[in-house]
Order: sequence, then C-alpha cells, then structure tokens
Amino acid sequence: MGGILRHRTPPAMIRDSPECVSLLTEKKEPCGPAWKCLPLSEVAQIIPPFFMAGFGTLAAGLLLDEVQNWRVFQTIGELFVLVPALLGLKGNLAMTLASRLSTEAHRGIQDPVSVVSGYLALDQAQALIVGLLASMIALVTGLANGTTVTNMVVLIATGLITASLVSIILGGLMCVIVLGSYRYNWNPDNIATPIAASLGDTITLAILACTAYVLYDIPDQALKTGICTFTITVYMIATVPLLRYSWNNIYARPAVLQGWGPILLAMMISSAVGVIMSKVAEKYSGLMGFLPIINGIGGNLAAIQASRLSTSYNLSRRVDFSEAGTSLFLLLLVIPGHVVFLGAKQLLDPSSYNGYFFGSFAVSALIQVSVLLVLCYLLVMLSPHLRNMDPDIYSIPILTALGDFLGTFLLTMAVKTLDNMGLFKGT
Repeated sequence: MGGILRHRTPPAMIRDSPECVSLLTEKKEPCGPAWKCLPLSEVAQIIPPFFMAGFGTLAAGLLLDEVQNWRVFQTIGELFVLVPALLGLKGNLAMTLASRLSTEAHRGIQDPVSVVSGYLALDQAQALIVGLLASMIALVTGLANGTTVTNMVVLIATGLITASLVSIILGGLMCVIVLGSYRYNWNPDNIATPIAASLGDTITLAILACTAYVLYDIPDQALKTGICTFTITVYMIATVPLLRYSWNNIYARPAVLQGWGPILLAMMISSAVGVIMSKVAEKYSGLMGFLPIINGIGGNLAAIQASRLSTSYNLSRRVDFSEAGTSLFLLLLVIPGHVVFLGAKQLLDPSSYNGYFFGSFAVSALIQVSVLLVLCYLLVMLSPHLRNMDPDIYSIPILTALGDFLGTFLLTMAVKTLDNMGLFKGT
C-alpha cells in the first residue's frame, strides 16, 4: 500500500502549486440551476452509498424495534439513554476519521502506515473515553431510578466494549475505503462517510444489544460484577498508551489537541437525545423503529456536505460556496429516499400508522436536513474564528449529533401534536 501512495506530491506542494492555485481561484462560469452544476460522475458516486446508508439505518430501526423488548432493555432502561450516544460514535469518530483521511488523500498521502496507525490509535482512545462518559451519564439517570450496583457495572462495561469494537471495525473499514478510493481516483468524501453511516448504526446497535444480553445473562452475580469490573479497568488502562502514541504521531497530534471539545459536545447532545428516546419508548414504543431512519439519513446527508466543504477549505482556506449545487441535490434526495426506506420498512415490518404520520415524517425530515445543510457552511466558516481549527475535526460530530436531536425532537413533537388533535393512529 505504501509503495502505491508514496509517489504523491507532498501536501504543501499540492496546496501551493500553480495548478492547484489556478483550480481553486478560477472563476467558474454559471451553469444554470444549482443542481445542474454537480457533475454526473459526482452524482453517480453519491447516490449508491446514500441508498446503502439508508438501508443500513432501516436495518438499525428494525433491530431497535426488536431489542427494545429484550429483558435486559426492560430491566436496565438506562440502555436507551446509552443508545444515541453510542450510535453517535459513527459521527463522532468513524465519519470524522473518514473526513480526516479524505483530506489527507486529497493532499497526497506520503506515509500511509503512519497516517492510519496514528488516527486509529486516537480513534480508539476517543471511543473509550466517549463510551465511559456516555455510560456515566446514563448511570446518573439509573441512580435516580434506584438501579443496582451489578446493573451499573453491566451498563458501563457494555458501553466500553461497544465503543471499542465499533471503533476497531468502522475505523479499519474507513481506512480501507479511503485508501482504495484514492487509488482508483474516486472522491472519498462522497463514499466513505455514507458507508460509515450505512454500517455504523446497525453494527453499533447489534454489538450493544448482544454485549448487554451476554453480560446481563451471567447467572452468578459476583462473577458478573467481577468480569465487568475487570473489563472496565483494562480499557481505562489501555487509554493511556493509545493517547501517548497518538501524541507522538505527527498526523494525529493536531486532532489530539483539538478534537475533544466537539466530541464531548456531540456526546452531551446525543445523551440528551437518549433521555428523549427513553421517554418516547414509554409512550410511543412503535416510533422507536423510525428514529434511526430519520436521524441516520439526515446525519448522512449533512456528513457528505461537511466532508466536501472541509476538504475544500483545507486546500484553499476559503468556504467553497459553489457547493450549493451539491447541497440542493442532497436536499432533493430527502423525499425520494425516505419514500423508498419507509416503503421497505412497511413491507418488512407493517405498521398501522396513517397518512398524517407519514406526512409529518416527511416535513420533519425536510426541516431537519435543510437546517443541517445550512449549518455545514456556518460551521466551516467558523474555522478562522476558532484559531483555524480543522473543520474535519469538529463539523461532522456536531452535525450528526444535532441531526439526531432535530430528527428525534421534530418527529416526537409532530406525533404529540397529531395525538393531541386526534389525528394520530399507531402505537
């Protein structure tokens, strides 16, 4: 792999070369409606991963519909608080990793082994810290409900194991996809983040549910507590060498310094979503299967736009408003995409929801994605005011977390409004 990539021009030479400067400063001729400015090759790269991501979130929704009735979820209700924070790892870490690697690919990767190892070590360390903090926030709600010590350690161990395994699987996959895209001259910004979205929710939820089930089902309480405590200790000790290695890596060091604020902010937002989700599960349990769909698709579309804008900004140090064509195209995908995904959900898991619900779902999704696409530009424009913090580091975690919040909040409010008006039919 290194032999293939080392001949590329160094980052500074690419950014400062006459050819690059010419391309970045060239005045583009008007091409009619904004959506027509997007080349067909770009459209062809965006659509397949988008639908792959959509069916991934559909699978996550169906899985959440099923596991919410498991005994472990019914007994340790705080797992519902943990779900959005851990699902958010795909935005906090996997998509952010994909965006960073995409930027490195556009600049020209000189040492792929160092780039990959540095970012993966940091990704794992951040996953463990986020997993621990998310578990602690869920634990606070559990203490208010009088949960047992054994259930506490099961909750924390579940969070750490899930975060670690998701980081390893998705992080490794992102490296393969970005380097492969670079090798075949595809734009990794269009491909990597949607694939992270497509697999992230389903993989995370499956690992979370299975881990919680296995740990909770250990019959001996003392053995269960011992295994969970040992797991927590090992993961916490492992965080130190991972951070040290990342700090000593020239590629990952900037992210070690800058990456924590956005990730922790996103985790706090996701935990708030988890509190809302736990309340939704109590009153509208059938709605749980729809939340990963609206949240996943919205975050996926915003991540594509943010990744493209971040790459452009890192190469030219200005916001590329010619990306408006991409934004409009992504917005136009919302309704056709949700028609396909909701239609598939109805075929696989028929529900009794009426037309008012699906109309409200469509309006909520349009509002959510419109807000997120505008925020993409605003967040990248903030970079000069944040000491030139790399937008690859902070934009996607915040956008995906806000996407989860907006999707959950808007759809829940729509359902409550319909219910109060007597127009809601469903569970």
